[in-house]
Amino acid sequence: MLWDSGLAWGNPQGWQVDLQWEINVARWLSDSNNNPNDLWEFGASPVVRIGWWRHTWVPFLELSVGPRLLTGTRTSDDHVISTAFQFSEYAGLGVMVGKDRNFTAGYRIQHLSNGGIKEPNPGTTFHVIYLRYRF
Repeated sequence: MLWDSGLAWGNPQGWQVDLQWEINVARWLSDSNNNPNDLWEFGASPVVRIGWWRHTWVPFLELSVGPRLLTGTRTSDDHVISTAFQFSEYAGLGVMVGKDRNFTAGYRIQHLSNGGIKEPNPGTTFHVIYLRYRF
């Protein structure tokens, strides 16, 4: 879920930087053959989005860093994470389209790790493609 903070800097008819808040719930499904364990991920983070508000379609770049909490510390015996508390950072790009720019399609590369709090800290990287509709 994404909430607009109402904070924006720049030209509303050109380049603009927005601050948004994102709440995440995700399911990790392990495909390991070595004692698999599925996890849930919960998190919240600020999102800085830089968009070109010149047209009915708005291309944008987005960056975010925030905490995550996992329901376990391993996805298999081969992938142990050591702490359920993690940090997530991502960078992405996308486009908002439609009369009121209600439709969004995007791509992001996201990395989770515990920031070196405890070993092992293998980190996990995801490639995410998403579609979103704003009511």
